[in-house]
Amino acid sequence: MSAYVIWWIVAFTLVGLELTMGTFYLLVYGIAAAAAGIAAWLGLGMVAQLVIAAVIGIAGTVALKKWRRAEATNADLQDLDIGQSVVVESWQGGKGQVKYRGTLWDAESASSDVDAAKPLYIRAMRGSVLVVGN
Repeated sequence: MSAYVIWWIVAFTLVGLELTMGTFYLLVYGIAAAAAGIAAWLGLGMVAQLVIAAVIGIAGTVALKKWRRAEATNADLQDLDIGQSVVVESWQGGKGQVKYRGTLWDAESASSDVDAAKPLYIRAMRGSVLVVGN
């Protein structure tokens, strides 16, 4: 069996496993294996194939770690809003607009027993919609 076929089998296996894991790391290694398979198909030697796979794998891992770190920072910043009070501007049927940080936000109640006449606090964020409760 040719080297490029083996690399592509490894690549498809890693990408297939990634579909069950959801971490993106196996996707990076699958792409690295596919690139090494292309290098083998083009006639490059085994050392070049391994170097290509290693460089792409390492670069992808570093990029993925930076992306995950940035995502975690954004989630932490969102958590700072949880528990903060808001001022009701308009409210009807469990939805409305509230003033928070000097801006009007769309809001919805966290449960059916939320009383808009009492102080409301942010319980969660769903995109740009604040989920509020008493």
